[in-house]
Amino acid sequence: MRILYDHQAFTGQRYGGVARYFHDLMESLLEMGVGVKLSLPFSNNEYLKNSSVRRPNKFKHIFGFMPTNMLVSRTNRLNSIVQLQRGKFDVFHPTFFHNYYLNHLGKKPFVLTYHDCIKERFNLNHIDNSSHAQKQELLNRAAKIIAISENTKADLLEFYQIKPEKIAVIYHATSFKNHQLPKDFQVKTPEKYLLYVGARNDYKNFTGFVTSIASVLKKHPDVHLLCAGGGDFNKTEHEFIASLDLQSQVKHFNFQSDDTLFYLYQQAIAFVYPSLYEGFGIPILEAFACGCPVVLSNTSCFPEVAQDAALYFNPNNQEDVAYKITEIIQNEALRKSLVEKGNIRQEYFSAEKTATQTLNVYKSILAK
Repeated sequence: MRILYDHQAFTGQRYGGVARYFHDLMESLLEMGVGVKLSLPFSNNEYLKNSSVRRPNKFKHIFGFMPTNMLVSRTNRLNSIVQLQRGKFDVFHPTFFHNYYLNHLGKKPFVLTYHDCIKERFNLNHIDNSSHAQKQELLNRAAKIIAISENTKADLLEFYQIKPEKIAVIYHATSFKNHQLPKDFQVKTPEKYLLYVGARNDYKNFTGFVTSIASVLKKHPDVHLLCAGGGDFNKTEHEFIASLDLQSQVKHFNFQSDDTLFYLYQQAIAFVYPSLYEGFGIPILEAFACGCPVVLSNTSCFPEVAQDAALYFNPNNQEDVAYKITEIIQNEALRKSLVEKGNIRQEYFSAEKTATQTLNVYKSILAK
């Protein structure tokens, strides 16, 4: 069996959940002996640096960030079209929602992974450039749809016209489960910190969360909120943090490797995920794998993924957020219990399981 994946998730992103998902899936399928090809001449994606799948050519932003990204994206798209027209594959699995491939597939089937309905739920048109009608067409023409949680499947059925049996729910996994830090690996961090990972915009509820825990941090001046990744704080964020007088306790941390992120999870008091909505939430599994207590919003997919292995708060209730964060800081027995439950819960998820179930989807299409 030969599976072709395209360039979309890897062209402009160095990091990100979607790119991580496809990279880990392809690596696992390769290990299982499945023929995997990634159509991607140019990319600066970090996950592909030592990949068995493909190591694309790196590029510099010689025309500026956006113009260069657009040029590289179009070049990669042309290459994907060439690969599609050659037809040397059995199933095509696009990595995002651009519909360029529909006129080049011929009779070959394709599978579409749908990660979340954040754009639909919150009317956030900047998330991608595909309209509702364009996505409906992709969903109609896909041979099978993979949803990454039951929550995402329910949302798809709410926002689009799809038969439930066309959707297969296949959970994510994390490579952190088998990650080993180099001996004596260390990173300079605050002694005590809560860890926030990733983007901070819109539905991520970063400002709402910081507002809710401002009084808690002031009562615990030795505790920091460490924000890993997601880009440096912008001017608005700096002004917001200053308005709460938390400049010395809310810090940003850029990381360049999985080793660093793994270490940050390991050393944290807890990982906090105050988002109002996610399709799955891979950082939850990363925290489990690192032995880090998990504190989550009680929204969307979070209870489905973490079950009893997390402490939950209502993200819209400042008092509840403050109470739960105080509890996780002060209650060592609670933290230990959550780590133990996380160790148990993480066994339900594995890269091999994700790959096997996805391979079964491919096989079911070709058997028709």
